[in-house]
Amino acid sequence: MIKAFDQYQMMRNHQLIFGYRGTLNNELITSILNLSETKLKDLKTPFKKKKSIINILIECLQNILYHSETFSEEFFSGHHCIFLIGRREAEFFIQIGNYIAPRQIPDLKSKLEYVNSLEKEQVHSLYLEILDKGEISNKGGAGLGILRVLKDSGSKLDFNFQEIEENRSFFSMEIKVKD
Repeated sequence: MIKAFDQYQMMRNHQLIFGYRGTLNNELITSILNLSETKLKDLKTPFKKKKSIINILIECLQNILYHSETFSEEFFSGHHCIFLIGRREAEFFIQIGNYIAPRQIPDLKSKLEYVNSLEKEQVHSLYLEILDKGEISNKGGAGLGILRVLKDSGSKLDFNFQEIEENRSFFSMEIKVKD
């Protein structure tokens, strides 16, 4: 029996604004950003807050596209992910999740722990330093994405790694954007 109302109530109770589960590509990122912007506008989100949230979404979705592991399942092939945006009390939250290779965990965990240990001014200084150097990695990034997320959210990142199989883990992260 279909219980769509139960799902609706669950999403309403958790104040989910928008969510997506599936594979990701550039065209879909554009659509997700447009839908998210429309939803935030409908909620009369202040311009500066809306801009911060959209910037965070851009960074997170691009990170999934460029750094997640691809694989095929019954109906989907590509970068599998989940993305949620919602609101609770005096903050918005963005939750993302994607598959990664276990070999990626130590480096990513170290980077996330390091940037989480920085004060706001240190994040800004490091951001400017990396921007000034302009060194691009083999995946096309300069390491600015996570720093940009920290700058725009004003909050520490909550993250987790879960082993799924011997050669596949799931990375999840929640970013809080305070009102």
